[in-house]
Amino acid sequence: MKFEQVLQIYWTKGFLFSGRVFPFATNWNKFGHQVGGIGLTTRIKLLRRFELHRLYYDNSETFQDTDKETRRSMNRVFSQLSSINYQVSDLHKLNIIRLFLIKSFRGKAQAMGKPCRGQRTWSNAWTAYLHNRDLRIFIATVQRQLNKEKKEEKINYKMLKKKTQKSKSEGTLKKRTKRTGLWF
Repeated sequence: MKFEQVLQIYWTKGFLFSGRVFPFATNWNKFGHQVGGIGLTTRIKLLRRFELHRLYYDNSETFQDTDKETRRSMNRVFSQLSSINYQVSDLHKLNIIRLFLIKSFRGKAQAMGKPCRGQRTWSNAWTAYLHNRDLRIFIATVQRQLNKEKKEEKINYKMLKKKTQKSKSEGTLKKRTKRTGLWF
């Protein structure tokens, strides 16, 4: 089955945006709160472009009440606005992790929780620290998995005892005599 055919199936059931399907049976307010990644100005432009003013003013109206072509064209706009596979926040997290894995300066700075675009660290580093939390969680889980695979090395105390025991010949040290009368 081609990708376009799969899209047509999803588009008949609801709005496909950022890897999620939103049913047509929702009103404008619910849709605005559920969809992440669309700002207020984009929603206003959608209202004007598709003339959905009655949806905006009447909460009982849903997208099922609009015609099929309007819903299809809105789905086309949504497919151009964002990725179909991932949500916007997931794409942001993956981009930060990618920067860390290619060992760029930004990736290293974000892994430490420092600002990476020249901001001061004295006053506003908390913002960078909190935003880079996902990367630090990713690094911690990878390190845990790597440490889990390592087996703990068992210490053979008997062998250590044998190695540390001194034989009588090794235990006696020769006394150094001081050389006197040399000119150097």
